[in-house]
Amino acid sequence: MAMRVERESDGISATPSHRFRSNDASDIISSLPDEILHHILSYIRTKYAIRTSALSKRWKHVWRETPSLSFHCHLPDHPNSISKTLATFTAPKMVSFDMDVTFNNFSLTSSHVDSWIELAVSRHAEKMSLIIIGSVNVLPDLFFTNSSVNQLSLTLGRGTYNNCDMIPKCTVLWTSLRNLSLKCFSLPDESLANILSGCPMLESLVLIYCHQLRHLDLSKSPKLTRLEITGQFYGPSKIVAPHIRFLKLIGSLEQCTLLDVSSLTHATFSLTHIRRTTTRDDDDDFHQDMVLKLLEKLQNVDKLTIAPIFLQVLSVAELRGLPFPQLHAKSLTVTMMVVRSVMPGLARLLQNSPGLQMITVNTVYYKGIRDAELDRHLRTQGLNPDRCWRFKYGDFPATEQIYSSSSSFGVLAKPAKS
Repeated sequence: MAMRVERESDGISATPSHRFRSNDASDIISSLPDEILHHILSYIRTKYAIRTSALSKRWKHVWRETPSLSFHCHLPDHPNSISKTLATFTAPKMVSFDMDVTFNNFSLTSSHVDSWIELAVSRHAEKMSLIIIGSVNVLPDLFFTNSSVNQLSLTLGRGTYNNCDMIPKCTVLWTSLRNLSLKCFSLPDESLANILSGCPMLESLVLIYCHQLRHLDLSKSPKLTRLEITGQFYGPSKIVAPHIRFLKLIGSLEQCTLLDVSSLTHATFSLTHIRRTTTRDDDDDFHQDMVLKLLEKLQNVDKLTIAPIFLQVLSVAELRGLPFPQLHAKSLTVTMMVVRSVMPGLARLLQNSPGLQMITVNTVYYKGIRDAELDRHLRTQGLNPDRCWRFKYGDFPATEQIYSSSSSFGVLAKPAKS
């Protein structure tokens, strides 16, 4: 059916070029029960669901009782359009509330955000995904007392990477929450402790670009088995997570120590940058001690995934003759460039993992740490870079010589029994 769209903003419907008759035998969809129509509309954004109200009298109010709302609004839209739409929403129960909005600092107010959250909480929303970019950086106390929410993803601020404070001023009561994701927040240790104390059912925690977190203690969250942290030159310096089974660290985390990860079975480490520890070349160690200590805590991990820079750091440690821990991993996945700067580290990993049953190698076009920086560090340790690389790895090209295209391949390997 052809339809003429009047406006793209959420809350504004379109008019059809001709009407569907709800009693038409060919209109099978309109004859379906409301519950099924609500389920169908829950898979599309709310503005498209609203447009179905123009089809016929049968469809006029269907969208208002859909248990899932989804708003994606960006400049030059106005937050009032969302508020007007929500004012006509009549469903007593909300399954999901998805909001990805960006407004200027003059149009978005705390009253807008408070009213949206109040509606979601009053309708017992089970899944909430909120990306609200504007002038508002404080959440109402009501937000922290939603005992119905079980999945929550939250980003709030004046800009995508402008961190706001996540400091609840009340007791957190997310008693049904199982999955929590926080992005771009200033999150002091005591604030996270308050949040965790109110989430007894929490199973998964994702922290993305969260500042001020220093000591991450998850020992009082026995059901929390999955932890993902993405940082950019910051992150927790200590992690206590005795119940965690899956751990993923991404980005440019500074010195990070795993104090207790005794239940860990799956680990992923993807360093994207290495910041120089000092301004002096002779003191720059590329966090080799941190990386080796991380490996020590992974001795009982079954599945290990690592990225290029992690391998390059291990390569320098290997050329320096630093001791590597023995691993019991059965599966190893590496993302790497086929260049000399990753080979020593990869070779040592394989030698120290006698129980490997599967190796997956993904090759990428990614330079990582520059060869000149690696060579400079080797010289500060009294080593000759040319001799180090050529001794066993001279057949592999330097990073600056690598290919112009990327590829991926998988390799299955079963180590021979000694």
